[in-house]
Amino acid sequence: MLDVAVCVITGGAGNLACQLTWRLASQFNRVVLFDVAPAPIGEVSGNAVFERGDLLDAAQLEGLFKRHRPTTVIHLASLLSGSCEQDRPRAWQVNMDGSFALFEAVLRHGKPQILFASTVAAFGGKLPEVLTDDTPQWPDGLYGVTKMAVERLGIYYQRKHGLDFRCLRLPITISRHAPAGAASALASHAFIEAARGGEFTFRARPDTKLALIYIRDVLHAITGLLDRPVKHLTQRVYNISGMTVTPRQIADAIQRRVVAARLKFETDDAVADLLASWPGVIDDRAARRDWDWKPEFDLERTADDFLSSLKSEEANAKP
Repeated sequence: MLDVAVCVITGGAGNLACQLTWRLASQFNRVVLFDVAPAPIGEVSGNAVFERGDLLDAAQLEGLFKRHRPTTVIHLASLLSGSCEQDRPRAWQVNMDGSFALFEAVLRHGKPQILFASTVAAFGGKLPEVLTDDTPQWPDGLYGVTKMAVERLGIYYQRKHGLDFRCLRLPITISRHAPAGAASALASHAFIEAARGGEFTFRARPDTKLALIYIRDVLHAITGLLDRPVKHLTQRVYNISGMTVTPRQIADAIQRRVVAARLKFETDDAVADLLASWPGVIDDRAARRDWDWKPEFDLERTADDFLSSLKSEEANAKP
């Protein structure tokens, strides 16, 4: 480690960035969260600082790099899928122009290591039963299009300009702050409503295979890839996966732990068809080989940990 190790995280107000600060606290002297939002969504580690700013503002971005001189950059800033379709010009500006500006800043300021969080939404069309790192990418939504393009942009900067670019493609993530109403958030919200004593309706077909990952494994994967010496990396973009489960298995895991949970299935064909079009099995052998990636949370461990955390939140929220 250098005498002063500094990590800048774009999209720093989000849930993933806030949780990352705790994992990075022992590796970096300072973690700088950079975001257009007014404040972080959750608690952050003691060595983390928040700066409000916009990647699209050249002066703010330049000032960020000059003040902090990062040794690592984690790029999480992005408009999500629904917002991308609602405002395509803004989506292109944030996801593409913002990423380009960030890569150029990294190039100007000592070439710090840069890690980009991509997604299996960078794939699309008729997918094979098992999604591999080399499956052709024909994303169906603008969100996936921009993620795929930034993957390619990072490889360009790595090959032509020597940047230490690394990238993870994340599957559907089980998280406390999963987007409301998103089809991809069905597992997250089933757990959340069960912990609240509410009711949840699965709009999916019970036996659809879904590739999922728990948020704590995402944190584990990011820090694992950051730590791996470059000589061990045979590629720069990696699929990872945590588990393959069905909505029925998710419901059963919840019901065993929360007997009073009110869970039911009412198939919505549009939602069910969308979920069925996503990968059910993800091949992450390259990540396991190159940087010893291995998920720590299967469905049972996820259910235990997530429900315990959610119930603790609910208890602390009540007077």
